[in-house]
Amino acid sequence: MDIIKSKDNSKIKYVRFLNRKKGRDLANAFTVEGIKFVNEAIKENSYIELLVFCKSAFDKKEIIELYSYSMNTGIEVIICEDRVFDSISNTIHAQGVLAAVKKKDHINYIETGRFVVMCDRIQDPGNLGTIIRTADAFGPAAVILNGGCVDAYNSKTVRATAGAIFRVPVVYDDSDVGIINKLKSFGYKIISTVVDSKYSFDDVEKCEKICVVIGNEGSGVSQEIQNNSDMSITIKMTGNAESLNASIAAGICIYEIRKKLL
Repeated sequence: MDIIKSKDNSKIKYVRFLNRKKGRDLANAFTVEGIKFVNEAIKENSYIELLVFCKSAFDKKEIIELYSYSMNTGIEVIICEDRVFDSISNTIHAQGVLAAVKKKDHINYIETGRFVVMCDRIQDPGNLGTIIRTADAFGPAAVILNGGCVDAYNSKTVRATAGAIFRVPVVYDDSDVGIINKLKSFGYKIISTVVDSKYSFDDVEKCEKICVVIGNEGSGVSQEIQNNSDMSITIKMTGNAESLNASIAAGICIYEIRKKLL
């Protein structure tokens, strides 16, 4: 196979296109880097459009195995020089393999599922990735993102999910009231997590379907969402900390509220 030497190669340009949110939205695809993440995509039966290998990475057994797999399954493959691979890589210590992966369509999960985590303007990629990872750990659950959230397919977010991005249904909706009304029509109880409420996890009754809302790192859950929720609860803390990191608070809430479906 020919070794790509130009950064202007059409396939290289396509991967670079996916490094921008506009590109990911238009192509309905995203990129993942590293041996572990590419193997996770394969394991979860994700549709891989393209595998890009760095020429110098073929001294690794895992890279040779991935290349052989792609040859046997018909996945499109390109090999490029190191400087070309570096031009599309988003990691400091790249392992020499990158995949362009199609997003999955999860819109029907909300209707058929029982547990949803709604993120209200979560802006830090690490926080969102950790929330998606936690939803995977204590799910099955879907994650709904509104207009103020960071892109779930941002490279930093994807890495923070530790592979959960391939399993957790992620749904976007710009209308907060619209999605809440839709969830209620499907039988979900909407529970917002806030800083100051007289209610806690103990006050949540068991029910068939639950949506827990996690608020913005600085301002919390918007008043509009709170007003349209069935209930607002607070994590009761016994120590001296004034607040918790958004992803830590989300982890506690997801774990505790998930029990109400058991």
